[in-house]
Amino acid sequence: MLGHGYLNALKNAKSTVYGPAREKIGTLGNIFMDVRTGDADFVTVRLGLFGAEELLVSLRGAVITDGHLQVRFSKDVIRHAPKVDPASALDDAEKSLLDGYYSVMDPDTGG
Repeated sequence: MLGHGYLNALKNAKSTVYGPAREKIGTLGNIFMDVRTGDADFVTVRLGLFGAEELLVSLRGAVITDGHLQVRFSKDVIRHAPKVDPASALDDAEKSLLDGYYSVMDPDTGG
């Protein structure tokens, strides 16, 4: 998993989030930590003009490269993810819903 400190530095720098083919998705927003492990497991990505839309994406398989975050999921996959409030803490049901969606959509599992 990616460390919170690295992600926080990227967030403060308003880093870009890229998809698996290095296509620009949006700007890194909030970081969500798993309270049991202390690992970052989701981040929000601000999409659209002025970051008007903010959606959650899984950090499964994500890497930091060239000072930016690269995730395993395309913009289209992220846009169709279950909608949860990006301004509040994830409850267990929301986390389970997002984990299930991104597991199915993971390129390594044939989603």
